[in-house]
Amino acid sequence: MTFEKRVLVCGGAGFIGSNFLNHLVPKYPNYYFLCVDTLNYAANYENIKHLVESCKNFQFIKLDIGDPSLIEIVKEYQVNEIINFAAESCVDRSFENPYYFTKNNVLSTQNLLEVCRMLPDQISFMIHNSTDEVYGDEDGDKDENSVLNPTNPYSATKGCMDLIINSYVYSYKLPITIIRPNNIYGPLQYPEKIISRTIKCIQDGTRMPIHGDGKCKRRYLYVSDLVNAIDLIWHEDRDKVVGEIFNVGSDDEPIDNNAVVKLVNEIFNENGDAKVEHIKDRNYNDLDYSILSTKIKQLGWKQEFSLKEGLNLYKMYVEANKNK
Repeated sequence: MTFEKRVLVCGGAGFIGSNFLNHLVPKYPNYYFLCVDTLNYAANYENIKHLVESCKNFQFIKLDIGDPSLIEIVKEYQVNEIINFAAESCVDRSFENPYYFTKNNVLSTQNLLEVCRMLPDQISFMIHNSTDEVYGDEDGDKDENSVLNPTNPYSATKGCMDLIINSYVYSYKLPITIIRPNNIYGPLQYPEKIISRTIKCIQDGTRMPIHGDGKCKRRYLYVSDLVNAIDLIWHEDRDKVVGEIFNVGSDDEPIDNNAVVKLVNEIFNENGDAKVEHIKDRNYNDLDYSILSTKIKQLGWKQEFSLKEGLNLYKMYVEANKNK
C-alpha cells in the first residue's frame, strides 16, 4: 500500500504521544505511523497495543531516540515527517538527577535533529513538543517571543532543546515547528502529575502530597485539545508554521494546587473530602505560568473543554476502564 505520509512518532507510548496516536492513527488510514519509545517508567506499551494489533498503518519499535541506529530505521521505513513527544518530564525527578535529564532530553533530541540534518531530502517536516515552563514565572502573560527563563532542571532541558532546534532551523534550514503547551491532563497520564496523582490517591485511599502551601497557580488543558492543536499545525500550510513557535494554553483562570486537588476530589471522590498532606516545597517552585495562545487561535484552534468539563470526561474514561 502506498501511504501519503510516513510519520515517525517519538515517545508515542507516553501520555501525550499515545493520546495523539489513539486519535489520529484511525483518523488517517492513508498515513503510516511508526512509533518509537524507550518504554521508561511513565510510558506503557498497553497504551498503544490495540493499534499494533488492529491497525495496518501502525508499527511499534522499542528504541531510544538517542540511539545511533535511529537514522537507519528512518531510512528503512522511508519516514518523511516526525512528531516528537519523547522526553523525561517529571520536575521532581529532575531535581534528584539533573544530569540524567540533560543527557536524555537534550542529547537524544539532538540525535533526532542530526537525522533530519543528514536526510534533508527525506524529512519534510518535524513538530517538537516543548512546554510553557521554559518561560519561568516572571510576571505577565508570555507570548512566543518572551524571554526564556527556566527555573528547574527539567524546564532548562526543554528550553535548551528549543534553542538548539532554533539553531538548526536557521543554520540548516530544517522545517521544524515548536509547540509550547501548558499543563496537560487526561486519560493515560502516569500518576505523578497533580491531577492524575490525586485521582490515584482517591482510588487508593491515601493522602495527596502538596508541595509547600499549595498556592502555586497553573492552567490546565485537556489532552484532546492539545492533540487537536497539533493536528491543526500538522496540516496547516507549511509557510505559516515552519520555523514558528506556538503556545497552546487554556483560557481558564489560573488555579492553585489546593483548589485543583479540591476540584478533582469533588468530581472523583464520592466518599468525602480529599486526604491532603502538605510536604516540603520543591527546591524552587514557580508561582504561576501564564501564556498567550493568540497565535494558534489565528490558525483556527480553540479550547473545547474547560478544566471542569475535562475532568468529567476524564472521570468517564476512568469509570469505563476501571476493570481493564
